[in-house]
Formats: sequence, C-alpha cells, structure tokens
Amino acid sequence: MDSLKQALGLGDPYHIGVAVRDISEAMPRFHELLGLGPWGRIDAEVPALFRGKETVCGVRSAFARLGAMYVELVEPTVGGFPAKTFLNERGEGIYHLGYWVEDVPAAIEVAGARGLSVDWAFPTAKPQVVYLDARATWGFHVEFVSPAMRPGIEAAIEQAGA
Repeated sequence: MDSLKQALGLGDPYHIGVAVRDISEAMPRFHELLGLGPWGRIDAEVPALFRGKETVCGVRSAFARLGAMYVELVEPTVGGFPAKTFLNERGEGIYHLGYWVEDVPAAIEVAGARGLSVDWAFPTAKPQVVYLDARATWGFHVEFVSPAMRPGIEAAIEQAGA
C-alpha cells in the first residue's frame, strides 16, 4: 500500500504548527531560541466544524520562515480547535504539519480509507482547510490546505513581515 503522502501526491509540508498559550510571549521566545523571525501575524475568527459540530473558531497565528517552509505559532482564542485540545492535553508543542493539497475533498476520502478522520474544517460547506486527526498514530494532526487559499495566506504573511 502506498503511504498517505504517495497516495495524495503530497510534497513536503509547507509549515509546522506549534500550539502556544500566549503568542505575544512565544514569538520572542522562539526568536531567542531558534532565531525565528520576523513574524507575520494572521488573527481570525471563522465559522468552522469541530468534531462534526458548527462553532466559531478564533486563533492568533504568527508565521516565520524556516528555510523553505514556515513555522506557525497558534494561540487558540475562541471555540473548539485542535490547538486548544492539544494545549489542554499536552501543553505547548508541535501539533500539526500543513500541506498544500489540490483536491481537499478527494484527499479527505483517501485519508479516511487509512483511518484518519476530519477533526476540524473551514469553511463548513466546502472545506478548503481541514485538520485530520492523526494523534493516535503520529501524535499530531495533518492539515490539508487548498491551493485556492495560498495567495491570500502568503500575501498576509509577507505583508505582515515574515
């Protein structure tokens, strides 16, 4: 059987997601420890599905380059979100790998056949960003992001200074 990465034609992850309790404290700490920065901030509150239930999800995010990829610091603020669950269960740390995926609905089906379920999705009607629950197998989530989201995400990061 092909790996999930092979079956979906995934490249390398474009970012590593780190759950943090306080983004304002975490940015200078990650700069001091790892030399990461400058940081591009994206803060949002969006309608989403969390474990099959509609919610409003709020996050404060900060992105910094790490070679060809990003590190994303994520502070959950409102509603259900995988980073919030991770913080409550384990404390701060890496909680997801993010990949650009051409066809998110098809990728969800392939991943589902391998035992991964959607834990979080945005938007609710036709998901363009999903977190698949791989905690039991790998200890973290896998995030699929539609390339349709890429220009807006990268523009916001670059405009903010990362």
